Amino acid sequence: MGSAGLFLNFLWAMLLVVALAYVAARMLKKIGIGKTSASHYLEQIDYLPLGPKRGIAIVQVVDKTVCLGVTDESITLLMELDSTSVTQKAREAGSLGHEPVTLSQFADEMRKRFFPSGGDQ
Repeated sequence: MGSAGLFLNFLWAMLLVVALAYVAARMLKKIGIGKTSASHYLEQIDYLPLGPKRGIAIVQVVDKTVCLGVTDESITLLMELDSTSVTQKAREAGSLGHEPVTLSQFADEMRKRFFPSGGDQ
């Protein structure tokens, strides 16, 4: 085998190692290993982008779970959530292949929380 053949074998081996390292890093990130957080009291549980530079975030702040509206200019508290139900939903979503929540399901949940008496405003 000539030096060109050795070089091609080396190149293929390096490409394979880099590809495997990339796949492994993506898998570890997906399951949550390797995440670092600068904060001990805050944790972002979920984020739903609603457009450029805006979205809804669910954040754990010490012992409270809050839903925040986030834009480029401001962050607005939308509601406080029940921490135990959020944790339970997160566990269910992580362990089961869950269906994504539809916009109508989200709207129904918001109506229940903002208008608990059932009256439409």
